[in-house]
Amino acid sequence: MPSQKSSPDLINRSPKQKRGRERVAVLTEAAAKVFLERGYEAATMTEIAAEAKSSIGSLYQFFPTKMLLAEALHLERLRQLNAALVDLRGKVDGKRAAEIGDAIFARLGAFLEEHREFPVLAARRDIPKERKVQSRAELRGNITALLRKAVPSIGDDVDLLAALVLELLRIIVTAAHDSDIGGDPRVVAELRGMLHKRLEEATT
Repeated sequence: MPSQKSSPDLINRSPKQKRGRERVAVLTEAAAKVFLERGYEAATMTEIAAEAKSSIGSLYQFFPTKMLLAEALHLERLRQLNAALVDLRGKVDGKRAAEIGDAIFARLGAFLEEHREFPVLAARRDIPKERKVQSRAELRGNITALLRKAVPSIGDDVDLLAALVLELLRIIVTAAHDSDIGGDPRVVAELRGMLHKRLEEATT
């Protein structure tokens, strides 16, 4: 289960048996497809149940509301994103801060390509505030751990720069959900260049 908590109801309904967990996986993946195609606000539980080839009653058994379903999917995606950042730690030993920044951006790009519904989930207005704070703290902690591996060290600037990296990643996710600029690679290239330059400055 993800480390972040969204609500007691969501935690209490998490299935304990393998069959139940597999069913939840089918339902959340169906939700991912419907959220991507229809948007979060327009998507309906009926559409999600149909996509999962499930009865609406079965869907409501695990997720009484669309918000709880979106939260479960969002938490799973955040778990996968954090796992991807943790996986980077063994690959950036001895690298410069700017190279580590590039690696973080590349990993986020691969994540968003694989999970294209993530920006839709991140743009929801009903994300529990406490969980949102916890999620940002976990991401920031993993980014900080990566930047601490930089050679030469960026010293006392590491916390500030980790916050900057997190904010840039948030902008990329937000931009991906913007119909006017979503998918424009120039946006990511500009932000990546800005971060690269700033991290280079931090080590000179």
